[in-house]
Amino acid sequence: MEKRIRELTNHYIVCGLGDTGRYVVDELNKTGSPFVVVEHSEEAIKRFEEHDPATYKETLYVLADATDEEALMSAGVDRARGVIAALGADKDNLIVTVLVRQTNPQIRIVARCTDLKFVDKLKRAGADSTVSPNRIGGLRLASEILRPHAVSFLDLMLKEHARTLRIEEVQVATPSWVGKQLHQLQLKQKYNLLLLAVKDQGSTYFANPPENFALQHGTVLIVMGEMDDIRRASADAGQGLPQVVTS
Repeated sequence: MEKRIRELTNHYIVCGLGDTGRYVVDELNKTGSPFVVVEHSEEAIKRFEEHDPATYKETLYVLADATDEEALMSAGVDRARGVIAALGADKDNLIVTVLVRQTNPQIRIVARCTDLKFVDKLKRAGADSTVSPNRIGGLRLASEILRPHAVSFLDLMLKEHARTLRIEEVQVATPSWVGKQLHQLQLKQKYNLLLLAVKDQGSTYFANPPENFALQHGTVLIVMGEMDDIRRASADAGQGLPQVVTS
């Protein structure tokens, strides 16, 4: 297992295999994204094995405390694409964020945060984004009342095992796409993708953009489709998505 982890690059690291981390691992596995789990509790790993034996067999993990810099280095934090700090205590996620940011200034960090008072601390420490389970749960409850059919569709998209239909992002990074208009990409015809929105080089999103929208380097396309089709489009866009390393 250590050899396989050393061979990984551009992967994700999941810190914590508790009630939150298990769902993170499930989604990374379904979308074919390479990842390593850092978990100090053998009991948590055992529960995960019992919960999903098939996924467990393919999961790479480091049995260590994620707040220890050596554990993060063993997971390849210096060459990883992103880190998800999903430990149970906000202060532990804060420590992970500080250590990761010091080791890899370019990496993307997303941290679990139960107490909203920690949000600013986590972002000052280097987290790119924070997620509050309580806030997400409240929004979900409201959505179930206001838009049940839309929620059912999104749930089906995530739960269906026969397909991996996802909403993903494709970033323009190749000169062959720069300067083109959206209709010239033929996203539907060539990749079977539905374009939902685009984000320009700043922070402006354009939902349902016009077909003559001109692409620039760094433009992000928000699309919906099968992961295999999204990977093809990402490769042609010059971005590419991390691939699973097989032994």
